[in-house]
Amino acid sequence: MNAFPLEHRTVGRTSLSLSEDETMYAQKARANPICQRRGLIALAAVAMLSASTHSVAQTQPAAAAAALQQRQEAAAAALQQRQEAAAAAQLQRAAAVAAAQEQRAAAMAAAQEQRAALLQQRQEAAAAAQQQRAAAVAAAQEQRAAALQQRQAAMAAAQQQSAAAVQQQRAAAVAAAQQQSAAAAAAVQQQRAAAAAAVQQQRTAAAAAAQQRTAAAGAHGTAGGATNQPVQAAASKWHLPLLGSKSSTAGPSATPAATNPVSRFFDSVTKRGNTPTAAGPAANPSGAAKPAAGPASIASAAHASDGQVRLASLKSDQAFSARTLQSQQFLGHSAPPGTRQMLAPNGSTVRRAADGSILDVHNPKSGVYIQHGLDGSRRITVEQPDGSRVFAPAHGAAYVQHPYQFHAQPFDLRTRYQQGQLTHQLYRPYTYAGVNMDVYAPQRFYSPDVYRWAGGYYSAPVQPQWNFVSTPTPWFSYYKGYFTPEKSYLSPVGWLTDYVLATSLISAYHTHPAPAGAPPPGQETAATITPEVKQKVSDEVARQVHRESVEAEENAKNQDSPPGTGSVVQELGDHEPHVFVVASDLDLVDPAGRRCMVSEGDVVQVVSEAKPKSGTATSVVLASKGGVECARSAQVEIALSDLQEMQNHMRETIDQGMANSSVGSKAKTVAPAYAAAAPAPDANAAREIEQQKEIAAAADG
Repeated sequence: MNAFPLEHRTVGRTSLSLSEDETMYAQKARANPICQRRGLIALAAVAMLSASTHSVAQTQPAAAAAALQQRQEAAAAALQQRQEAAAAAQLQRAAAVAAAQEQRAAAMAAAQEQRAALLQQRQEAAAAAQQQRAAAVAAAQEQRAAALQQRQAAMAAAQQQSAAAVQQQRAAAVAAAQQQSAAAAAAVQQQRAAAAAAVQQQRTAAAAAAQQRTAAAGAHGTAGGATNQPVQAAASKWHLPLLGSKSSTAGPSATPAATNPVSRFFDSVTKRGNTPTAAGPAANPSGAAKPAAGPASIASAAHASDGQVRLASLKSDQAFSARTLQSQQFLGHSAPPGTRQMLAPNGSTVRRAADGSILDVHNPKSGVYIQHGLDGSRRITVEQPDGSRVFAPAHGAAYVQHPYQFHAQPFDLRTRYQQGQLTHQLYRPYTYAGVNMDVYAPQRFYSPDVYRWAGGYYSAPVQPQWNFVSTPTPWFSYYKGYFTPEKSYLSPVGWLTDYVLATSLISAYHTHPAPAGAPPPGQETAATITPEVKQKVSDEVARQVHRESVEAEENAKNQDSPPGTGSVVQELGDHEPHVFVVASDLDLVDPAGRRCMVSEGDVVQVVSEAKPKSGTATSVVLASKGGVECARSAQVEIALSDLQEMQNHMRETIDQGMANSSVGSKAKTVAPAYAAAAPAPDANAAREIEQQKEIAAAADG
């Protein structure tokens, strides 16, 4: 029994490799006869083994069948167990899936409920936030509306107060000026009455003395057959001869013309030795000089061929005009009473004050005009045939001006020389009453928003950062009693006002040094810049800013302005008082007939229209620095050309202030076409100015 399975397994393995052996042996047999025999033997052995194995297998079929049945039964039982286990597992799995699905459905339902609750909470929170925002916006809008109403009410109240204050100030100023004018007129009338009484007494005494001498001469007679001559009455105190001796009759005692200082003055200018014949005013039987007819008589005296000195007369129709003298040769520049005017052989006209000092020299041929100030300074102006001008003052900025054309429009380029530096500026020339003047022409324009900002108000008061206040400079230490800047500003115009005043005083300090030991302005008789005066200046600054905004709009439309547009003559035609900051030293005459000055940084108010006959406008001094300067409220006549320069000075300084402001320094600007077409500044301006100063100094010396 044990050998069968072994034999069966061995036979089985041999039978499995039979085909291979057969193949191998067949191949070898075909190759070798010996191998063929061995192959046949092997094949026979295999066949025998197969036969024996088959016979053994047939002898045990029942046992194999039983074993097979057992195996099948065991397999069927195992299969049934497996099926039952699988069914149970299936049932468990289905139960687990159902439970999981139930749990998942419950979880999803709970999650949906939570999501719905969260969504509802979010919606409720958003609605509450929206309501809060709406309430906050409404409250903010109400606060803004209330603040705006308060601001508008405050601005309206401030404007009403300002307008009322300005009206009151104007009314008070006009009333004060009228009172001063009436008082001055009364004083003049009294002085005239007293002078007339004194003259009458002198005439009566002189007539009595003459009658006594005549009677004595008739009683005693005269030697040599000489005839009696009536004695000339004493001359008026205003009738002092300009040339020769103090005698009113030319004769051997008269000073020769060649030794006269005025003749030497003109000889040094013209290099000629011809001298005028000295002659005094002719006496009349009453003993007083024959009065002239007014400015026309001065002009006729200027054209007299004999060079005779004529006395400028006084008008009697107006109180103020009666104390000043006007001349067509010096149009716009008044002179005090007692002034005399003479015509030199070279065509120059000289005016002398009653004390003999020279006031003005004008030569129409050469265009030279020299003004002598009360402080001894000179102001030289030379008008050249080609329209050029040289201006050389003793104090302040000198300049050389040349004309040019742009699109058939005349312009002037002014090269300014001050403290060793050259700058330039443009102007539009125009003529009024025979006087050539120039109105400021900006070199840049801003957008309309910048001009609206400059003319508006700040949302809150702005505190400036004046460096001269935080760190006092010499000029501010000197003028702090005369000028004080504001601590805060409600508008850019207020800031620009202090900028204009401060810039003018800086220039005055550097170009017009104070005498040694002189007290600073504001400590004695100076009329300081009060808040009321500053408000008047601020109103004028606002007008000038508006004027430039109009010009900027015209430039944007390529519109050409007619000559004289925006000039001081046009401004004075609006029947409103205008206030200007003085640009340079001016010699004037006060209501009492005395000479006085105004200098850069003083403030004047023009209270009349332009006067074409005199070339002046009546003005009132609002602020001055004392000393020889005109007192506050003094009524003076200022030349229109000088007022035009004051307006130019203010506009130029306002432009500088806007360029240095917080908005203007960052804003874009547009250069007008006439500025781009302007020629280059005069590089020889400094030399030309010095030459004119030397010529004037040699002429005076």
